[in-house]
Amino acid sequence: MTSEERREKIIVSLERSNSPLTGSYLAKLYNVSRQVIVQDIAILRAAGYDIIATPQGYLIPRASQPRRITRVFAVKHGTDDIKDELNTIVDHGGRILDVIIEHPVYGEFKASLMMSSRSDVSAYLAAMQKLEAEPLSKLTEGVHLHTVEADSIVTLNQIEKALEQKGYLLS
Repeated sequence: MTSEERREKIIVSLERSNSPLTGSYLAKLYNVSRQVIVQDIAILRAAGYDIIATPQGYLIPRASQPRRITRVFAVKHGTDDIKDELNTIVDHGGRILDVIIEHPVYGEFKASLMMSSRSDVSAYLAAMQKLEAEPLSKLTEGVHLHTVEADSIVTLNQIEKALEQKGYLLS
């Protein structure tokens, strides 16, 4: 199989999948290294494909999915509170799309998270611990933004109230 054929098959796999596909899974599926998949994804993105990398794997957003309402929450807390903050959002029915920080030198940093359950939060935190990674908010003394989506404004209001009660929300 040529690299072009593999990339075409990767697109088909991502379009057919109901959940994110990991680089390792795709590598096994197409009998190549994970690094080859990373390069393929970069080439596909450069070619205009809307592929999102999340902690759970790669995905192509579906236009047919019902639109949900989003709100950006500005929060601040220490690294010990990450799990509680993220679980608070997903427990109230939110899906955490990303984390954003404003760096004084480099400007905006944005990373896709796509977390909608406690298991997503646990997997994210386990990966951070395994890789000894620091959260982006470490660069901004704990200040960061999350874009959160939900089915209704009521749900977003409940999330906001819960974050405020816990002292995470910036006013």
